[in-house]
Amino acid sequence: MKTPKKPPKKPVPLPQKGGAIVPMLAKAEELLPASKQESLVAWFNLYMGLEARASADNTFQAKKRDLEAFLLFFRQASGSDHPDQWTRPITADFLKFLDRKEKKQPTTIDRILATLRRCAAWIHKLRPFLAGNPCHRIADLKLDDPEWKSLSDIEVTRLRSAAEQLLHLKKGKNQHAIRDYALFIVLLHMGLRVSELLALDLDQHKGKHFVNVKRKSKKVSRQVFLSTEAREALTRYLEVRCKKPGPLFASRSGERLGRQNVHDILRQIAAQANTRRPEDEKIHLSAHVLRHSLLRRAAQQ
Repeated sequence: MKTPKKPPKKPVPLPQKGGAIVPMLAKAEELLPASKQESLVAWFNLYMGLEARASADNTFQAKKRDLEAFLLFFRQASGSDHPDQWTRPITADFLKFLDRKEKKQPTTIDRILATLRRCAAWIHKLRPFLAGNPCHRIADLKLDDPEWKSLSDIEVTRLRSAAEQLLHLKKGKNQHAIRDYALFIVLLHMGLRVSELLALDLDQHKGKHFVNVKRKSKKVSRQVFLSTEAREALTRYLEVRCKKPGPLFASRSGERLGRQNVHDILRQIAAQANTRRPEDEKIHLSAHVLRHSLLRRAAQQ
């Protein structure tokens, strides 16, 4: 008689972002009741609720996925939820699993390791692990110099020309040609991430620069100066934008644009630039590629 297969274990769901931030206290017993202090899931939940929730939404969700993936591996490897079962060999084997079984990219593995490092160090201060910090002396993967995913000068010229053409081709009320052109030019010249660009409000624009720009890792740039071309494109856009305060790049109804909106705008520009071009000359455009292109030009100067 065959032994029935055990159903696969499901990831342990960690909390969604939201709720009030609880102030950090000095003692473990003030943070978790004694009945939960021997549960790694409980400690991960606490970490996400107290520390990680201050991150931007995308960063919070990435950390949540990282810890859920580790918890699934941890339970299968140790058969336990006890924090003391988390040791350096468990962490090392998890990284090998990500590399060999999950086929994750080295940069992704290093990002996940960074999440585990911060979480482990935070827990270790409050409730020391029996065998020490389980991420201590676990090194990042050795990476080759990254390839620049950037545009050539001629590709940038083609895209700028296509964006100019769309100013005259997109005449419909719902097409927002002037806004889309300004968004493209700002991304091209300023090297902002999509999240940083879309988080900008109208009152942060001061003519020649933006103020208090929220950056990755909770940093804030007090001033980000605009290039002449970006300044001119924004001035033209603001002349037709509704005067209501709110997001700098907004829909006709005043709602803040999303990542998909930016993706669609850039896809239209690339499609115009690729008209009558052979397949091997077509441009694959994204905000990430625009940012890399600017960084590469800066590094070469």
